[in-house]
Amino acid sequence: MGKRADVAYANYDIIFRSMTEQFREKALDFYGINTAPIVRVVPTDLPIITVNDRRMDFMFLLKDDTYLHLEFQTVFSEKELDRFLQYDVSAYEKYKKPIQTVVIYGADVDHATEVKKYGSVTYETKAVFMKDYDGDQIILDLWTKIENGEELTDVDELNLIFLPLMKSIVDRSERAIETVELAKRIKNQNQQVKLMSTIIAISDKFIDEEYVEKLMEVASMARVLRMAEERGRISESQNAIKYYLDSRFGLEAKSMKKEVEQLMDLELLHHLLQRLYRAETRKEMTTLIQEALEKQERWSQSAE
Repeated sequence: MGKRADVAYANYDIIFRSMTEQFREKALDFYGINTAPIVRVVPTDLPIITVNDRRMDFMFLLKDDTYLHLEFQTVFSEKELDRFLQYDVSAYEKYKKPIQTVVIYGADVDHATEVKKYGSVTYETKAVFMKDYDGDQIILDLWTKIENGEELTDVDELNLIFLPLMKSIVDRSERAIETVELAKRIKNQNQQVKLMSTIIAISDKFIDEEYVEKLMEVASMARVLRMAEERGRISESQNAIKYYLDSRFGLEAKSMKKEVEQLMDLELLHHLLQRLYRAETRKEMTTLIQEALEKQERWSQSAE
């Protein structure tokens, strides 16, 4: 696999932490994928001998404790369904939970088999065709929104991620680069990094190899990874605090956990966790969280 494997799986944990944040709580029903909201992206290094040394594209844990197996294809082949079936069997062996498989086909595909019978075994997938989406119009609409500083909806973000697969007069590799260029114009850096990481991870599944290095250059990948790694550490610190609050107060900790999610400074989060351990009452802890939020606000104002 060479260079493609290096791009897709180097810094795997960092990119996929960022993808998890991007997809968390999102529903894909806009594309006809009717599942519970996504909880997190699941690593796909399953203990099987894969066809052509390839892994499945993506697997998501859903809020209803089932799994979504998502594949991206630019051509249709029944042999690929055989491969997806192998993955699903292996995933079921590991997780023992229901798995729904959805194949997203690029704009060059207008039909595909969704059900394949293997004697007593019937394998069902769902096909989503990106030919039904006008990528040229959607990128213009997104460009206008981003340039005007408008907030992107969940559907906007998903359209941005899937743009390179949509119907277009532009080659999909060029469109992937245009999409990353557009994502770079998003003013919110956290949102920008999450979207760029996700676009890179997904586009690498189908982008022409000669464009891989160019895509990485456009994305300034080293910077993206640094920011994604930092965001990952912040998320881990937030989760540590929320877990502690949960263990102490259960449902009564809900409002405090919401406030902790607003803290985006690692130093403040680490200091807060230490102080919370020493606090005895919920009132004390609420005060400590408020103090941390006020300090973050002061630091933000002084930096402007």
